[in-house]
Amino acid sequence: MPGPLNIAVTFKLDESLLRQIEATDPRVRLVDFPAVVLRPGMDLTPEQRARAEAALAETEIVFGPNTMPASLVEAAPRLRWIQVINAGVERMAEEGLLRRGFVVTNVSGLAAGPIAEYVLGTMIMLAKDMHGCLRDQIDHRWRFRFIGELAGKTCGVVGMGAIGRETARRARAFGMRVIASRRTAAPGETDPDCDELLPYAELGRLLSESDYLVLCVPLTAETVGLIGAAELRQMKATASLINIARGAVVDQDALIAALREGTIAAAALDVVEPEPLPADNPLWNMPNVILTPHISGAVEGYGHRATAFFLHNLRRYLAGEPLENVVDPVLAY
Repeated sequence: MPGPLNIAVTFKLDESLLRQIEATDPRVRLVDFPAVVLRPGMDLTPEQRARAEAALAETEIVFGPNTMPASLVEAAPRLRWIQVINAGVERMAEEGLLRRGFVVTNVSGLAAGPIAEYVLGTMIMLAKDMHGCLRDQIDHRWRFRFIGELAGKTCGVVGMGAIGRETARRARAFGMRVIASRRTAAPGETDPDCDELLPYAELGRLLSESDYLVLCVPLTAETVGLIGAAELRQMKATASLINIARGAVVDQDALIAALREGTIAAAALDVVEPEPLPADNPLWNMPNVILTPHISGAVEGYGHRATAFFLHNLRRYLAGEPLENVVDPVLAY
């Protein structure tokens, strides 16, 4: 691999971490990409775009979020690899960036533990009506009630990937029964981290038996609208839905209707559609909804974790070894 290895870091990163990347190999050179936060739909100033395009013209590797617009990728004719700092790459799939000939790797599993903690935290809140108690506290209202427990309840995990697996392990530690589904699960297949493993064809059974339904699937053409009105009707009236996947996995209007009508009891949503959620959306004011701004994986030190994984993959790249967490351009995860 003769000559310099030009890397564009397309998000704000601590200077100490940038120096770690540079120190990986004498050939590594960080190009002068502008220190901007790329967000969907944002417009760079003419000066920022000119600087970004000049940097990308000689770039071989990009390390950054999944939000780089296709127009900037076009400015990188030598690009061979993008390491995104996210697990999901649905935006890149929509823009056709997974089929351009360069390799895309993600950080799937990087925040699986913290996200699973979020899931169990919201389960506890729902079981103990902590969100209701908080509203009572704000209103200075003393309202005694009996509360539930997690032990003996069934946790249904849709998507037994890294996050689903960590969720299952923690749920079992609370004495819960765990049933899970995985796209590639064969009939009769078992898994050490759950009591039953079901193929997607048996999603209806998972829905009907779950007290807490946890959505952990990537957003793909197969999972858009996976949970709609028909699926919600298959759930228990006492059940809660927890979504840490993507907002579009759920038919949001159908979910709002189900929560209003008592088809299901409650929901904890870290992801919605769109994000940010418009101020007039009913979910904001629903007493049986816990709503958070896509923070379940935003653990402190995330940049350090993502950089550590990138450095691991960069060493493999320099050694000519296969990269880890390569995204399948067809499956889009």
